[in-house]
Amino acid sequence: MSDNELIYITYQTFPSEKANTIQTIENLKYLAKNNLKTTLIFPLREKISSDDSEVLKRYYNLNEDIKFLGTSHNLPFGKFKILQKYTFLLSHYLWSRKMSKIICNNYSSENFYFTRSEWIFYYLSKNDFNIIFECHQLSKIRKYLIKRSIKQKFSKIVFLNNNLIRDSGINTKKFKKKLLVLPNGVDFELFKKEIPKEKNKIIFAGNLDRFGSKRDLSYIIDAFDLDEIKNKYTLKIISGASKLNSEIIKYVESKNLENHIFVESRKNRLETIHEIQSSEIGLLFNSSENEHSIKYTSPLKYFEYLYGELKILAVDYPAHRDLSFSENIIYFQENNTNSFLESLFKIGSIEPIRKKSLDSISLDLRVKKIIQFFK
Repeated sequence: MSDNELIYITYQTFPSEKANTIQTIENLKYLAKNNLKTTLIFPLREKISSDDSEVLKRYYNLNEDIKFLGTSHNLPFGKFKILQKYTFLLSHYLWSRKMSKIICNNYSSENFYFTRSEWIFYYLSKNDFNIIFECHQLSKIRKYLIKRSIKQKFSKIVFLNNNLIRDSGINTKKFKKKLLVLPNGVDFELFKKEIPKEKNKIIFAGNLDRFGSKRDLSYIIDAFDLDEIKNKYTLKIISGASKLNSEIIKYVESKNLENHIFVESRKNRLETIHEIQSSEIGLLFNSSENEHSIKYTSPLKYFEYLYGELKILAVDYPAHRDLSFSENIIYFQENNTNSFLESLFKIGSIEPIRKKSLDSISLDLRVKKIIQFFK
């Protein structure tokens, strides 16, 4: 294998509408664009899982030359609806151990390796592979494994935000050169067309559940009961969770707000970007039941809102305060209709950040930093 090959190994599965798989694919796209021979290795752990390049390229609107290698997954996770947290942990460990042996026996340690799996990071680090672990959240197991792995000669970690690196427990002074804080970025190529804005259109583009917790929209919907809001603003929700979509639609109908709040199923990437560009305000909210949402998230949609030149309303979480250009966000308190209304009234006084000032959130620039970090 050539010395400019990158092997991306992940316990995610594809295709999937989840934001974390879109993040992986878009990073792979720009790794390939930067002249790296790129391979994605992942488990075929769902009925719709596929490593057919035509299927995946069509699903993710890809043109780049990426090799997709799906592996068998005869493991508990996905086969049972009970104890999913534990079957996930066990299956992730067993799959990672098996794949690490295959990699060590069949691939060169001089390639670049990238992973979102702490177990892959641990095993390949032990064998002195040149590997970067991208850290999106923390757990006791993950913190234990990354603290051991970072001691190895060629191991490095990318953290999505400052809260992650602070809470990781790693000695940041000792391993300073092996640690990098690098938020998500945005694919500028998705924004080729200029789309006219629909005045006072608010958008939320994302799933209505996360890590098993529902993102409660009811207090935001309640705000539209006021005539001064519902006669001025519209809200469009684009989500892939059909069951939760139905619940939201019923709640909207119970409030007689179906002419002001619109709920639509998942769209493809270009259609979603079109909806974002046609909006004036982007909405970020989450469930505080999950620590990741409060402290560690770096949502792709935020960067898409930014590059779509939207004003942004967000729940006041530490993770949102740590985002790039967060000084331009208008914050509101979770589950507080009055706070949301106050923030919505304030947002008219700010201007969105223009594209010409947003070069730093380019996904291409993010990937170039990762490649330099490898070297």
